Amino acid sequence: TEIETLRRDPYAIYARRILDLAPLDPLVRDPGAAERGTLFHKILHRFSETVADPRNEEAYGLLIDAGRESFAEAALPEDVAAIWWPRFMKMAAEFIAWERSRAVNVVSRHPEARAEATLVGGSGVTLSGYADRIDLLPAGMADIIDYKTGSSPSKMQAHTLLAPQLALEGALLQRGAFQELGSRTPAELAFVRLKANGLVLEESILRVNGTPKSGPVLSEEAWERLEALLDHYNNLEAGYLSRALPFREGETDGDYDHLARVL
Repeated sequence: TEIETLRRDPYAIYARRILDLAPLDPLVRDPGAAERGTLFHKILHRFSETVADPRNEEAYGLLIDAGRESFAEAALPEDVAAIWWPRFMKMAAEFIAWERSRAVNVVSRHPEARAEATLVGGSGVTLSGYADRIDLLPAGMADIIDYKTGSSPSKMQAHTLLAPQLALEGALLQRGAFQELGSRTPAELAFVRLKANGLVLEESILRVNGTPKSGPVLSEEAWERLEALLDHYNNLEAGYLSRALPFREGETDGDYDHLARVL
């Protein structure tokens, strides 16, 4: 997300938004992890829009149908489809099992929920975006779910707000930014990992070693840190450092690392 980039690699924001330099596309680009993530997100979005209750005996078949339609639309190279389709088939049964394990507590599911632009403190900056999925629960509560086909960011990085997207979605939810859902209290903030071996693992970012934090507490902490970050960059003397908070010390795969002379 833009906020995560502003924390981790402010120079990339400076290069793209102020110098107006678009990152270069590689000359040869095969479908990889990002494309697989996009495809699987599309399948699950289509499924959630179609199936109101995953306990329906037809749910598994409808998920497979959503997969077939999305794969057909993607028009993948045959060798890529030959690898990704079996992975999806392995994941489908696990995903339905995960859905059914939580279905009794879910009032309704809302894929690709959109948060309207919301002013962040007195910064003059607004925050908006999409949540992969928000599940409404009884008593004004809601779970926010972020599907992940890769290992990054980790739940520790999300818990410590190095990767603040999920917690900021919780803050937007509390502020009523997801207008169709109203103002809700985030009960759970979780990654759902769609592993290459077919496993579907839910990872809460609220409980990571030590003392757990509640959804509202972590969400408000993320919002307060965002306000402080924007206040910092509202100061004209503030510079845009390259790789201020890299995930890995030796990484040099950023869009603007060459321009910043990282090596």
